[in-house]
Amino acid sequence: MKRLKTIENFFATLSQSITKYPIVPFIIFGLLIASIGFLPHTGLMRWGTMGVFAYIVIFSVVAMGLNLLLGFSGLISLGTAGFVGAGALGLGVFINLGLPFEIAAVLVLVIAGGMGALIGLFSLKVEGIYLAIATLFVGEILRQIYTQVEIFGGQAIRIGAIRFFGFIELSMINQLQRSFLFLMITIMMVLMMIVMHNIVKSKTGRALMAMSRSQHAAQAMGISLLKYRLTAFILATLFATFGGIMYGLYYQNVPTTAWTLDLSLFVIAMVVVGGLKSIFGTFLGVFIIHGIPNLWLKNYFGDISYIFSGILIILVIIFYPYGFVYIWYDLKRLYYKYRQHLSKKKVTSDE
Repeated sequence: MKRLKTIENFFATLSQSITKYPIVPFIIFGLLIASIGFLPHTGLMRWGTMGVFAYIVIFSVVAMGLNLLLGFSGLISLGTAGFVGAGALGLGVFINLGLPFEIAAVLVLVIAGGMGALIGLFSLKVEGIYLAIATLFVGEILRQIYTQVEIFGGQAIRIGAIRFFGFIELSMINQLQRSFLFLMITIMMVLMMIVMHNIVKSKTGRALMAMSRSQHAAQAMGISLLKYRLTAFILATLFATFGGIMYGLYYQNVPTTAWTLDLSLFVIAMVVVGGLKSIFGTFLGVFIIHGIPNLWLKNYFGDISYIFSGILIILVIIFYPYGFVYIWYDLKRLYYKYRQHLSKKKVTSDE
């Protein structure tokens, strides 16, 4: 019992710290993930495994943007992959034209934000399945542009070493520099987690939540559908594009054919499986959808590993319809049942 009391006191202190400083969990989580970048140097992890975690970090940002749209706003988009491609390929095009990384990234985000605003305006005219189909075709148009327009380089765009502030150069070829690239994308992920947390806890987040529950009720409370639909689509587009920039920054060689409907559907699965309306849930969802098959299942089942991950997705949806992240509440309930059992046992023994 003393040991359980110590654990309870620790978690109570941690809970108070989180309430007072809500960004602390994101920073601690970022430090844990960042440490992965240096494990290959110790021989505890292969470089390929670190690459899988880099993909998880990148698509956690993409999934956060879709979570703002799907989970918090009640809207849908099947064109997410197109905007991830816009971030990665757009970065490559501008850098190959001679622009510095920082300016190239800002330009890509501005263009993508404008496209998100246009989709938001269009979304006022359509609902439900029609909106999904419309965004699907936006993603398909972008995919065709990437594969057919010569400026995107055919099969892939080679970005090469990224130069920061004109003098710091990081390349995938150098193993130490690759670890620093992993550190950079992890910092970016943590910053986007903090940004999303601030959005969700702000007036904008409350308006998006109200809009997701009932648009008529939201309008009755004075919430502008035009303003907040535009906000939702612009934010989702910027998150997806930022994830694309992270992809180009880390991998430095961007394919033009990877940004398909399949990828958009996978991102939706990441959000739903991990946890709607949960920031850490998006990371968990990406880990389940991409990490588990590539880190473990492929070693045992080869190419059919995604069948097992598909079964896992179905099981999660059945038992945790709001996302696997809510298993935490079940664990807490089991803990308190175990504690009550120990208390009853102690009382019985004292008698």
